[in-house]
Amino acid sequence: MDWNWFFSSLSQSAAAIVGIFGAFIITKILSNQTTFSEKSNRCEEILTSCKRVLDAADGLYFEWYNKYTNNRQYEKLEEMIENEEYLPSVHYFDELNFSDFSPRNEIIDEIDSRINIHKADKEREREEFRKRAAAYQKIKPGFVYGEAAPMKIAKSPLASIELLNNLQKEREAIDSVVRDAKHHMRLASNMLDSIKGNPESSPQITYTLSLVAALFFIGVIYPLSFMPTKVDSAPSISFLAFFPLLFSIKGAFLSLLSIIFLSVLVMFFWLNSKLKYPEATINDLNHYKNISHIQNIFRL
Repeated sequence: MDWNWFFSSLSQSAAAIVGIFGAFIITKILSNQTTFSEKSNRCEEILTSCKRVLDAADGLYFEWYNKYTNNRQYEKLEEMIENEEYLPSVHYFDELNFSDFSPRNEIIDEIDSRINIHKADKEREREEFRKRAAAYQKIKPGFVYGEAAPMKIAKSPLASIELLNNLQKEREAIDSVVRDAKHHMRLASNMLDSIKGNPESSPQITYTLSLVAALFFIGVIYPLSFMPTKVDSAPSISFLAFFPLLFSIKGAFLSLLSIIFLSVLVMFFWLNSKLKYPEATINDLNHYKNISHIQNIFRL
């Protein structure tokens, strides 16, 4: 049997397979590198935009807006309960236009408190009226008094036109920032989903590179090391024959070829392993995906 033909065919077939898989993997890694660069740049853009939204939110006067908007509604509430036809607090909350950026439970608790205070004030006014009437009856025994009529409580005037205009302008600015915040929270969420798990740094590519390296050495370099072989003589596999072969001309060419090919594989292996997004970027996207303090303000 001519073993030269066998080793030659084996090495050529293995080299063809190595070339096909190597070309595919290299193309995939370069494509992933382009995608990784694009996503990295997009992450920076989104993070910069999110910081801009936070800066804009910090410049808004939420407390001022909530205070004066809610005070106007509390004044209307006082007028609504003046006739003492008390309704559930939720009813007044639905009827009045309290600030959308104030916690619902806090407003309902405040409505309950004001209703209770109003009831107590009315009862105190009646009691004072009864005491005055009783004292007056001692002076004029024929005096008869009825149930005390509710006394009008002086109300502070409603907000001026200038204040209303300022409130409207502030509300428009808040609405604009709210829309931007929602939009950028969605962008951060979508970008986080697209980079989660570092999809460009595929472990399958790492495994395939290792298999290609093994196939190259076993299917190409090792068979070539037996050539040329004498016809009708079986090749001998011996560990002791490695060093004489290594320091021969054939061994030098095969070693040089192995080093070059392995260097290329190592370079792309390293490149594939570097296609991972920084932990700081992922944490920042997670932060801006939630923007907890913005959510608390906007009730998003």
